[in-house]
This record gives sequence, C-alpha cells and structure tokens, in this order.
Amino acid sequence: MIEEKKNELKQLLMAQATLVEKMVSMAIGGLYNTGSTFLNEVMVFEQRVNQIEMELENKCTSIIALHQPEAKDLRIILMIYKINNDLERLGDQAVNIAESAAHLVESPIIQDLPELLTMKEATLKMLKDSLDAFAREDVLASRKVCLADNFVDDLNRQIYKHLVRLMKANPHNIDQYMHVLRIAKNLERVGDLSTNIAENTIYLAEGKIIKHHAEQELTQLT
Repeated sequence: MIEEKKNELKQLLMAQATLVEKMVSMAIGGLYNTGSTFLNEVMVFEQRVNQIEMELENKCTSIIALHQPEAKDLRIILMIYKINNDLERLGDQAVNIAESAAHLVESPIIQDLPELLTMKEATLKMLKDSLDAFAREDVLASRKVCLADNFVDDLNRQIYKHLVRLMKANPHNIDQYMHVLRIAKNLERVGDLSTNIAENTIYLAEGKIIKHHAEQELTQLT
C-alpha cells in the first residue's frame, strides 16, 4: 500500500516538474522570440502548478497521518513535500521572468548582454539535471548541480556589473535595463531552487544533509 502511495506522489511530482520546466523555458525563451503570447501561456501553466502543489501537500500529509511511514519511506515523502514547495516557487520565478521578458520582446538591448543567454542556458540545465537526478535518485548528478550554482551566481554578478555600465552610458534605457536585472535575479533564484532539489535528492538517497556544509562535501568532486 505505501509503495503505491509513494509512486503516486512521484508521478504527480514529476508531472508538476514537467510543467515548471516548460514554464521557465517558455518565459526566458520569450526574450529571443517574436510575439508575447508566451506570457499568457506561462500564467495558464502556473494555475495548474498551484493546483498540483495543493494536491501533493494534502496527499503527503494524509499518507503520513494514515500510514505512519518510517526510515526511507518517510524521507521520500518529506522530500517530495519539500520539492513540491520548491517547484511552486520555481513557477513564481517563471512568471516574474515572463512578465519582464514581455517588456523586452525584440528589444535590441538584449544583444548587448550575451552573458544573459549563457545564464539562461546554465539555469535551464541546472533545473533539468536536478529533476532528472531526483527521478533517478542520482547522488553524483545532484552534487554536480550544486557545483553549477557557483557558475550561475558568477554570471548574475557579471550581468549586474555590465548593467551598471550600460545604465550610466544609456540612462534613457534604464527601465528596460531594470527588467533585465529582474530576469537575471530570477534566473539566479531558479539556480538556487534547483540546488535545493539536488540537496534534497542527496538526503533522500543517502540520508545525508549537505545544505549547511555543502562546500566540504562538494570539494570531494574537484
């Protein structure tokens, strides 16, 4: 019985993850495509993600109350509960990105920030890799996701410094630059939340918490 319940939770979580991955990809992709219909599509996806979040919360709570799982069974349910929350927050980041991207469609200033495209690709890879690692309970892949977060943080700092220079040189474009800054910050949060998923996967697989001493754990890979 508990095994069936866990599989049901996993399937629902992966369905939510698929929607969130599409949302983030669609939102940031809007910067580089013509048209702004992507914003409405992202908002539709968000409603479904929010519905799944509430459904998963209720199911997790009910399973714990009725079946009193122990050991790894309990870890799986708790991690699904936590990742569910992270996925809902990722959906929020996607909405934020889409809203700002809608203001920048076909804007030439995007061409002045090639590092934003690099950041986009890096964060989308982090998200995909973290979700794939969770599905496989892959500890090594999860640790690589944690390491990738440093690269995304560096890109966010580079974009911030670049934007400051651009704002000084082109003060009439400050509104648009602020939208780019918002997108970069939300992409950085996508990286952070992907790291959370990876850390929770490690706990799920090994029962080991790395969140507060991740540096010691991750240096073993270098």
